Amino acid sequence: MIVHDGSMLIKDEIKIKVRSKIKELEKETGAKIDEMNADTDLRLKKIKDDILLDAGKKADAERKKIDAQTNVEMNRMMLDVKEEVICDVVSVAMNELECNGPLKFKDELRRLLMRGTIECSTTDKLMILGNKETLDVFDLNYLDAVKKEAGRDVRFEKEVRKMGAGIVLWDEGNDMFLDYSFDGIFRSKEDEIRTSVSKILFG
Repeated sequence: MIVHDGSMLIKDEIKIKVRSKIKELEKETGAKIDEMNADTDLRLKKIKDDILLDAGKKADAERKKIDAQTNVEMNRMMLDVKEEVICDVVSVAMNELECNGPLKFKDELRRLLMRGTIECSTTDKLMILGNKETLDVFDLNYLDAVKKEAGRDVRFEKEVRKMGAGIVLWDEGNDMFLDYSFDGIFRSKEDEIRTSVSKILFG
């Protein structure tokens, strides 16, 4: 028969209490660790969501920026193409005027000469400057018809110049030039002509 003294019982009781306390602490620690892990997971998820949201916003802003730049570039390219087409059309039209010769535009030349004769109403002599082909159109009958239509007697003189189609009138007395060359008319009406061509081509 084994006899236990009181110290053994106290030790056993202490061990039981210690083990119980350790289990309790382990439980509490485990719960805190789980809570901390859950909190960390939430924080990590929020950080991840924030990063993704921020990245999404940046990507969207970058996409909009690229779209805007692309649109600007495309519009610029379209304007360049339209400008090139307008220039080609105007160039072809001007070449047609030059190549068809003044006889085809006899009525237009007469109207231009009439207009200049009326504008230079204070002079009795006008110099008609033009290339040889154009001046050949202005025979005596032609010039007499212009005088009659203008309702005044004006003396016309002709001077051959190296120039394109059309005429330039020189009012020597008033030192005034009226540029009715086709190039001159085009330059003075260029914006209007180009706008009309643009409307015809592109609506």
